[in-house]
Amino acid sequence: MSVNESFSLEEIELRYTEAGDSKYLKEWLMDPGVRNAFPMNDELEVNDAVARWIYFHKYKSSLTALYQGEPIGLATLYLQPYRRIAHQCEFGIIVDEKWRGRGIGALLIKNIIHLAKAEFRIELLHLQVYGGNPAVRLYERCGFVEFGRQAHWLKDIDNQYVARIFMEKLL
Repeated sequence: MSVNESFSLEEIELRYTEAGDSKYLKEWLMDPGVRNAFPMNDELEVNDAVARWIYFHKYKSSLTALYQGEPIGLATLYLQPYRRIAHQCEFGIIVDEKWRGRGIGALLIKNIIHLAKAEFRIELLHLQVYGGNPAVRLYERCGFVEFGRQAHWLKDIDNQYVARIFMEKLL
């Protein structure tokens, strides 16, 4: 599919994630440029990550963005299984590389926040992002603030340390 340069956000459909969306998620995570923003190193690790992300579709805590019926992004709430911590959760988000910088991520975040509050009574939403990832600016625009950093979290393809940044937003 080629990206329509003159699309409107009104043309983007959001629906609950389905198990079949895993093939798109895997494709996005296998992209070498994308993998620099995630800790997975090879196809086996990507398969594990895809299984974890897609697992939450059965709780309807994951949203997929579509353009003309084709998935272009996905956001998932990683719900907590224990009542005493069920008021908070982490979320993950990915947008097809061809669609980044066009408002899809912000649309997914806005809607995953609404889902978190309205359906799951989440009070605190948090995420992890890796140092140097331009998505940090998007998260800040959406009201997330940094609350911690781990300087030596992972080693990149050049064997250099990359920080993990923790961000959160009270809902």
